[in-house]
Amino acid sequence: GADTAIDELAEARSEFNTIIKGLENGSMALGIPSAEKNRVVMKSLKTVREIWEPIDAAAETLVSNGAGKTRAAEIIASSNLKLLEATNILTSDVTGRYSDPSELTQADAMALNIAGRQPMLGHRIAKEVCGIVAGTQEGDPVAALGQSLDMYNVSLSALRDGMLEAGVNPPPNDVIRDELASVSDTWQQSRPILDAIRGGMQPSEENVEALAQVSDGLMTDMNNVVTLYMLSTPGQEDVYRVPLRAYAEQQLSKWLEDEGLIQAIREQNAAHAGLTQADIDQLDLDWRAQRKEASKPLIDKLLSLPASEWLRSQQADTANFVTEVFAMDNHGLNVAQSVETSDYWQGDEAKWKQTYGNGSGDIHISEVEYDDSTGSYQSQVSMPVKDPATGELIGAITFGINVQSLL
Repeated sequence: GADTAIDELAEARSEFNTIIKGLENGSMALGIPSAEKNRVVMKSLKTVREIWEPIDAAAETLVSNGAGKTRAAEIIASSNLKLLEATNILTSDVTGRYSDPSELTQADAMALNIAGRQPMLGHRIAKEVCGIVAGTQEGDPVAALGQSLDMYNVSLSALRDGMLEAGVNPPPNDVIRDELASVSDTWQQSRPILDAIRGGMQPSEENVEALAQVSDGLMTDMNNVVTLYMLSTPGQEDVYRVPLRAYAEQQLSKWLEDEGLIQAIREQNAAHAGLTQADIDQLDLDWRAQRKEASKPLIDKLLSLPASEWLRSQQADTANFVTEVFAMDNHGLNVAQSVETSDYWQGDEAKWKQTYGNGSGDIHISEVEYDDSTGSYQSQVSMPVKDPATGELIGAITFGINVQSLL
């Protein structure tokens, strides 16, 4: 899976750079209003930056297939845990500076801490297996793997069943309980191979690839557990709505000022002026049918428009905070979009009806739902689009937001 790994490395490198620059200097796309000024946080950022820069350069060498790939891999392997430790300290400093500790009970905080640690452990296990195969791990890599496996088992058991002696309550509701049961099932399927490696078996390339995929899946699932814990805190069920509305009003609203996007909506409104509801229904049926076909003329046309390309570039700058974005005309038909949507007509949905359709010009924020395409929980924030020349409502736009990132 080397080609896939290089693509993932390039994406991870870009995301890391986007986030650290945003933390240092502020980022409108990430909702960070200004450069960091707190002395403690700035010191932690500097430490992360110093460790990251040689890793960044090494990653670039690997991504570009440049000279010195072996040395580049060694730099990343030897600096990985140092970077992890530094980013954990940075996270603690940022949390201590900007969060309200009274929002969570001690038991909730303990469970969140454990749930947040699990993805790190999953990656550590995958890394240790890779080190055993490549012979690059120092010390006793098999013993290190055993320690990581024991820690993962104990932590997962504490989350799934509770561990009152450690201050961890059982899952607070059936949704979290079911999610943790799913994580446990996935974990148990990988245990035989991991236990065999722990017992001295030399892992194959197939073992390594399979375990890497399991690690990625467990990371996504555990991030979802964190989100569900946050949303299940008493009195915090709608905690995501306040920051999401603020983010929409202060940052996402700037996307609506792009002249290319405004012009695309104007032109489609003019082109669709004579459409009947029957025409709209047929276009939506055509779109849904094309999603299953190799030839997708209607879908490909929209995705290739300059306005769609601009939306994709804007979305990329948010480091996966925005998971999708699509603009709609005055009928509720898509005008431009960053990704392929399941349907073409949104005019029968709240995202269009409660922003443009009822003439209110309001912002609409959906409930949090699981999104199969991203594997995470997300909410959609929808806003009306106005013609800056006249102030008239001309359409609407919807942003999918990764709630895990928001919380």
